[in-house]
Amino acid sequence: MDYRILVNKTNSISKDFKPDYLVNAQSKYKDDILLEEETLHSFRKLQEEALQFGYQIDIMSGYRSFDYQDKIYNDLVKEKGFNYALRAIAKPGCSEHQTGLALDFCVYDNDKCYVEHEILNFPATKWVHSNCHKYGFIVRYPMDKEEITSYNYEPWHLRYVGDLALYLYNNDKTLEEYYLEKE
Repeated sequence: MDYRILVNKTNSISKDFKPDYLVNAQSKYKDDILLEEETLHSFRKLQEEALQFGYQIDIMSGYRSFDYQDKIYNDLVKEKGFNYALRAIAKPGCSEHQTGLALDFCVYDNDKCYVEHEILNFPATKWVHSNCHKYGFIVRYPMDKEEITSYNYEPWHLRYVGDLALYLYNNDKTLEEYYLEKE
């Protein structure tokens, strides 16, 4: 698996793309969440370290098929309109979730689960953002990089990029910026 694969609005993958080695994440949040095997293994290490600091995190979303992404994209367009959906969710074939390398994490605090924008100011979220690179993850859609990624800030969305994570973190770069500098 190419952990550096760039999937975005201008770099799509085929409808039939499905990663090898998808495994069940055994998430407390929801049953049957799948992730690419090394991605899950690395997240479990991140999760274990977070717990040492009293932070409980888990996976709320992982692999999505092309067809499932199509459904949730079109549902959002119907609910909130095309312009909103364009900045908030990937079109089918343009979603990193289809690679099995992207996950959305949630935070548990006092036995309650918090998701998406609810986690913005949690100490656990700040800790994850400051430490996920040690486990091969980046915050894929960071704050103040919306013009580069073409997506709104998503504090919950992590992407596994393997050993590239340290370089991106230390240089405050997105995956798009990494590929632009390689050109």
